[in-house]
Amino acid sequence: MVTIRDIAERAAVSVSTASRALNNNPRISRETRLRIQSIATEMGYQPNYNAKTLTNGEANAVGVIFPPGDMSTAANPFFVDLLMGINTQLRLRNAVLSVAIANTTEELTKNVLALISQSLIHHFILLYSKANDPVVELLKSQGVQYVLVGDPTQDNERYVNNNNRLAGAKALEYLNRHFNSRHVLFVESEMEQGFEKQRRLGFESAAQQLGVKRELLKLPDKAMQHLDQAVAQYLDNRRDIDGIMTTDDLIGMMVYQLTRQQLNRQVPLISFNKSQSNILIGDQVRFVELYPQHMGEAAVRVLFSETKQFEMLPFTIEKV
Repeated sequence: MVTIRDIAERAAVSVSTASRALNNNPRISRETRLRIQSIATEMGYQPNYNAKTLTNGEANAVGVIFPPGDMSTAANPFFVDLLMGINTQLRLRNAVLSVAIANTTEELTKNVLALISQSLIHHFILLYSKANDPVVELLKSQGVQYVLVGDPTQDNERYVNNNNRLAGAKALEYLNRHFNSRHVLFVESEMEQGFEKQRRLGFESAAQQLGVKRELLKLPDKAMQHLDQAVAQYLDNRRDIDGIMTTDDLIGMMVYQLTRQQLNRQVPLISFNKSQSNILIGDQVRFVELYPQHMGEAAVRVLFSETKQFEMLPFTIEKV
């Protein structure tokens, strides 16, 4: 079995220098690190991660923190795609992910603390962004590294995101230009998460500039499956609505099915994400594709970068 000593001899450096280079220690020049890592790969070196954990006091894992709330959130295809992207990058680093998920912020904070103190995890990716978040305060107090998927709420926070405000504006412009929509309904969750707010602000700004009449409908998070009749009645009382924008495709799927099945109407609809594209099919349906897998990959890159503060990801408006 190839050891660090073997690599050090081949590279003509000390064992400590070889060890630091293989662990990406910034005290070793980038050129030297790349040369030693290349030699290690050529020799088929396989690091002992258990020993590394004991030596560095840090697990070879990244904690992925879901937003507090209903456990079914984890099954949202958007988060699944995020995890796929994160895992793709972690495999390149011979690392693994560990998930923190809970119904309440208090439970989630305890979960994250256990990952830090018991599992020795010192790198985290939060799949959400929220002001005055106790979880973020815990991470800061523990001195661990973290990256947000969403907009930063404090100075010097590292993050990855799309330009959600611009996306909201462009989505409405698309409805107006391609479907001549003049009375558009914006549908979001009652929680109004940060990305929803930004998309709504972009929508409202574009509506004002275009002279488009706008309405806002907030859906309670709990028991969304029981909202059908209330939403159907809302839409039935507003027959002049000629365009709908929803903040994600799970909401979009419900609204789309209502308009088609219960109201027998075809209203142009544009939704964020396209995980439900097998159901949301039609000439008047469009998606704002946010590429969540790419966002997950970017989150890992920023997390382990010595200089990168953030990445802004592109979006496109597509038809299935």
